Formats: sequence, structure tokens, C-alpha cells
Amino acid sequence: MPKVLAKLIAASPTGPGVYKFLNEKGEPLYVGKAKNLRNRLKSYVQKATDQSARIQKMLEHAESVEWIETNNEVESLILEDNLIKELQPRYNVCLRDDKTFQYIKVTVKDDYPEVTTVRKIAKDGSRYFGPKTSGADVRELMDSVKKIFKLCSVRGIRLDPQGTPLPGAKAAVRIGHAPAKRPCLDFHIKRCTGPCAGMVTPGEYRGQISAAVDFLAGNFKPALEALRKQMMELAAEKKFERAGALRDQVSAIERAAQKQLITDTAMPDRDVIGFADDLGKNYFVLFQIRAGKLIAQERFISQGEESAAEVMEAFLREYYALAADIPKEIFISVDVQDLKAIEGYIRHYTDHAVHLVRPLAGYKDDLIMLALQNARAFATASRVAWESAERKAELALAELQKVLKLPATPKRLEGYDISHLGGTETIGSMVVAKNGLAAKADYRQFRLRSTAAKNDDYASLEEVLTRRLNYLPPELPEGYKIRKAKKGDFEFIEKTCKKEQVNDEDLNFKQFQVIEKGKKVIGFGRLRSFETTVDDISSVWIVPEERGKKLSHFLIKKLIEQSKNKRVYLDTIKGMEDHYFRIGFEQLHQAPKALLEKIERARKKSTHKNLVIVYMAYQKKKRDLSFEARPDLIMIDGGKGQLGVAVKVLGAKGLAIPVISLAKEKEEVFVPGQSDPIDLKPASEASYLLQRLRDEAHRFAITANRGSRDKKMTQSAIDDIPGVGPKIKRRLLMHFGSASAVRAATQEEIAAVAGALAAESIKANL
Repeated sequence: MPKVLAKLIAASPTGPGVYKFLNEKGEPLYVGKAKNLRNRLKSYVQKATDQSARIQKMLEHAESVEWIETNNEVESLILEDNLIKELQPRYNVCLRDDKTFQYIKVTVKDDYPEVTTVRKIAKDGSRYFGPKTSGADVRELMDSVKKIFKLCSVRGIRLDPQGTPLPGAKAAVRIGHAPAKRPCLDFHIKRCTGPCAGMVTPGEYRGQISAAVDFLAGNFKPALEALRKQMMELAAEKKFERAGALRDQVSAIERAAQKQLITDTAMPDRDVIGFADDLGKNYFVLFQIRAGKLIAQERFISQGEESAAEVMEAFLREYYALAADIPKEIFISVDVQDLKAIEGYIRHYTDHAVHLVRPLAGYKDDLIMLALQNARAFATASRVAWESAERKAELALAELQKVLKLPATPKRLEGYDISHLGGTETIGSMVVAKNGLAAKADYRQFRLRSTAAKNDDYASLEEVLTRRLNYLPPELPEGYKIRKAKKGDFEFIEKTCKKEQVNDEDLNFKQFQVIEKGKKVIGFGRLRSFETTVDDISSVWIVPEERGKKLSHFLIKKLIEQSKNKRVYLDTIKGMEDHYFRIGFEQLHQAPKALLEKIERARKKSTHKNLVIVYMAYQKKKRDLSFEARPDLIMIDGGKGQLGVAVKVLGAKGLAIPVISLAKEKEEVFVPGQSDPIDLKPASEASYLLQRLRDEAHRFAITANRGSRDKKMTQSAIDDIPGVGPKIKRRLLMHFGSASAVRAATQEEIAAVAGALAAESIKANL
């Protein structure tokens, strides 16, 4: 452990708070919380060998530690949770999945409520059920609810007080902004009650929704009683067809209810969480028990080799920050430290007290044992599946390396495809496989600019590849290295600064980065902080015989990375601006006071007092780690033509990245400089891997293209008018019916709906 880090830990406070271990670039490696910061941080020094392999690896890279003091443990838990979500430190235990969890949402406040799936909970008055980990289960549940309770699939149904009901309808409704014209197909085949055409009133439809909500919450009794009563009434009125339909609904609900595990009808609502670990992965099974019934089982996976107590604590914090329904009692299979603090943390996400219990005997322990049994089974099944997938991936990558004659195993594969509709809404996709397995978090989409209205796949592919490769950070020429300055470098730096009249104010070797060629320092530069928000790059120098190789660009980029601020400053002489423009700096009209004072001090010492100084700043952008990663192999969906485009782009960039294309018709693989496809067996693991990558690129592009088309279809001429937001737009379309009707209205008529300022802007721009 670096001495600086040990000294920082020794000086840490003794109260509660949150700490962050940082690497040499100032990037967070690990975030943790503690009752006593000093004691907790000292444990990393004194008991380093007792830490998990993951934490030991983190400590190898740690260069610094920071902390934030809090008033109590609950505050530190909340802050730790927020920081982990924001910073995503590499060595923290986090639930890891390529997708976010799903919820079932019921818009109970609407005239005609909708039942949909969403990825996030919003504070909009709707009812939410989840989170759900299985998309297939969610789809099945949604289908069952809609069929059983005859819910409509049409979105955006609203009452229209000024409208006229359709023939035979009970209410006038609008679909979005347009009056309803006819019932949907489901109504005609008797699978919905027709709210999309006003065939039922909001009150009648709300009864259907209420029964569906009870069903989703696991409370089947009210729904069954109401349906049976209605069925008997219809049978008494000799309306046997409608009574038979209700009988079928009752049977469907009873079948669903039979699937539930009855544990104790008097049992309060609770969650039961079982935990198992296997090969560095953590497996959780969560039972949701409501009204004495096991209504749902959710399964989660996280990575990390911390203790069982730490893993369980991390899961509790992350899950219950997302949960839509938090019971008063939670059974856990592992004791956690700071039990009261965790209970207080979860309390922030609900309106009632929460108790964490580790049962040790009786029927409560039986529930935990059942959850543990399921968690272990989940771990075993997952290990078998992963080992099989990983083995196949290893075989595929080894075969690709051999057939394509690559220097090393291609760990990162990128696949590209273009999707459009007759030349419109053109979208490019980039999908990624790491170690042969899909890495969905690294997928990216490109909305085409130069070929947006052209049916030109070659030009579109050229734009996508050019834009993607622009993100690759330049690499230092072979034989050069940038590192932190050492004490032994200081004499050379000091002597050179004085000789070359490089800014030598307050020289401190700890502020410098140097460029080495072999073991010889051939350049240096430093980052100095004048204030907490003003980081200045100065004293940049390259030995004359090495100039012209853009070495200073690499050095300055390294110094920018070193800064923790979003802006980094420098000053230069007039005429040198272009050099820094190419790196990404912009010229300032007004420099910070600290820089002005620095230059004034330098002028007094310098013999060049009349030089014109230009001040510049570099605005940091959010890093895209997927784009910054260098691919080991690029695969293009297409034949020789598409491959030629990729070769052209790579050549223009001076990049030696292997590239291939995969033609769909015969699954042939082409490589540059060879007219015939390579000899890759069509039934091999390598061929299957390339096909999966190609198909995934196509799916991802098509999905984005459909989304873009759907969005464009719902756009209106009102969207781009200054001062007109979604609420005003909605009011205008509800009142006038269409954008053309708004255009035809007088300014006074528009002002009565949207206000005078908006009306003036609309008449000027529409």
C-alpha cells in the first residue's frame, strides 16, 4: 500500500461516513460506509491479507482515499448507495444484469386505466408491481390479466366531454388526440369490453381494473366473489352466453390461485430471502408472501467475493431502493451487521417500519430453508449453463484466432449493421461480445447524418465506422511511456525549466508527468491546482529532436485525466492556439483570476515581457468506456462491398484492426485481400458465434429503427415551436383536434387555451 494512502488513513475521522478508494487517475475503485471511518479504513491496512481476493486486488490499484462524514449510520447508508449507483465502482458488489428490472404499472388515476410494463417507478399515482426479473413471466402475467379481466390493449383512451358517443356507446372518448372511430378487434372477438369506443363507462371499466389489481397483488377472493355474483345474475336473466364467459374467467383465476403456495392464512405480508454463492457469484431467491400466499418468486445474481453478510447487506440496499411493494417483515438467511441501520435505510422507501429477521427455528426457519434450497438450486443450474456457454465461447474464439490467423485470442468482437425504411430513418448499430458472450451494456446506436435521406448502405456504414473509430484514444508510439515523475527526475526537470525559461514557479515533482523513451526522460508537464476549481497545465516541454510526433498531445491528455475538475486550463503564446485546438481546447474571453495572477508573476521574472498570452480551457466530456475500448475483431453484416468500406475507413484512420464480413445467404466469411470466402465450417462454434453477433446487430438496428419511426409518427408540427411544451401541446390538440386546426385558429382562440405568450409564438412559427 502506498505510504501516502497509509498516512491519509491515519488522519481520517472517527465518526460515521462514506469512503472512496481512488486509483492514480482519481477514478473510484470502491465505495464503502462505516460507523467509525478510521477503524474501518485501518482494517484495510492491518488485515489486508484477510480481505477477499477482490478487495486485495482493489488495494493493489488504490493510490488515494477520500471520505465524507455523515451525522449517523442511516445517512451513510443512503449516501453510499447513491454514490455506488452514480459512480459504478469496479470493486463494489452490485446486482449485475444487462437489463433493468421490469414492473407492471396500472394507471389507476386515468379515466380508462392502462396496464403496461415499465422499467422505472415514477411518482405519478399509478400502482406498480415488481421488480420482476423474468421478461417471459411478465409477458405471461400480462396476457393472463388482460384475458381474464377483458382489458383493452389500446393506449391513451380519454373521456371526451365535448364529443358525441358512437352509436351504441355509453360515453364519448378520444384515442390520444383524435376522436374514437370504432371498437378495436379484441372487442369484436369478445376479448375486451370496448373502452376504446366508449362501450363501457369509466366506472364500469374501473371495476374490471380493480379486480385486476387485486389479482396482481395476490388477493383473488374479491375478484372471484364479484365474478361469481355477476355470473349468477346473468344466468338468472337467462343471458347464458355472457354467464358462460364469466364462468371461464372464474375458472382461469382459480387455476392461477392453485399455483400459489398456501403457507398460513393468518401470516402477515413478508419477503423471504435465501442466499447462496458459487464460483465468485452470489445468488438470491426472494419469495413474496402476501395474504398467506406465495405470490411470486424472483431471482437475482450479483458478483463479488465479500463475506456473506456484506453481500446480503448490498442486496437489501439495492433491491429495496427499487421495490414497488415493501412488506413490514423481511426474513433473511444471513445475519447482517448494523441491522438497525439497514432497517432505517429501507424505511426511507416506504411509509411504515420494516423489521429484518433471521429466523432460527419453527415454521419461519422452514421458510428460510425453502428459500435457501431454491437459491442453491438456482446457483447449480446457472453454473451448468454458464460453464457450457463459456466453454463454447472459448472454443469459438480459439477457432477464430486459428482460421483468421490473429496474433491473439479476440476478446472483444464488434458487429455492425444498417437498418432503414426506403432510405428514411436510417440507423446504424454496434453490438459487442466480450469473451464470446453478449455485452449488452456496450451496445451503441448511430442516427445517420450524412445519409439520413439516402438509400446508400455503403455510405451509411462508412459514417458509422468513422464515427465509432473517432472515439478510440490515440496510442503512444512503441517505445515511449508516460508515468508519474519520481524524485530522481526532479533535478533534470528543474534544470530544464530554468534553461528553457519554462514556467518554473513553485516546482514540485509530485505535480509532473514525464515521457520516457527507453529509460531516458524526453519530456514533461505538470498539473497545478490554484483553487479547488482551477487546475492549470503548465511547464510542458519536449526535447527538440522528438518534437513533431504529437508527444505533447499524449502528455496533455494524461494531465487532463489527472484532474478531478470538469474544466482544465492552460495559457500559451499567440500563434500556438491551433496546436491546442486540435486537442480539444477552446479559447477563453475571460481567464480565472488565479491564472491572470500567475502570468503577472511570470512577466516580472521573464525577459519577454511583451508576449501576447492566450488563455484556453478544456471541457471534459462524459467518457464512453465502450467506445474507448479497442476491438480485437470487427465483423460487418454483408459481403465484399461492405468489407471494402470497412477496410477503407480503417486505412484512413491508420488502424490495424482485423475485420471480416459475414454474408447472410450462405453464411460465408470474407477477409480483406481474398476474393473467396475463408474455410470456416458452417456448423462450427466459431461460425455460430459470428452468426449470433450478426443477428444481434440486425435485431438491435431494427429495434432502433422501429422506435425512431414510431416516434416520428407521433410528432406534430407544434413540437418545435419555442415556448410550447408537452402540456400546452396536449391542451391545444385536445381542444382543436389537430395541428392544422390550430394553424387555422385565430390568435385570440389559441390564447384562450394556451395563454397569450404561447399564442403569439404559435402564430409566428406555425
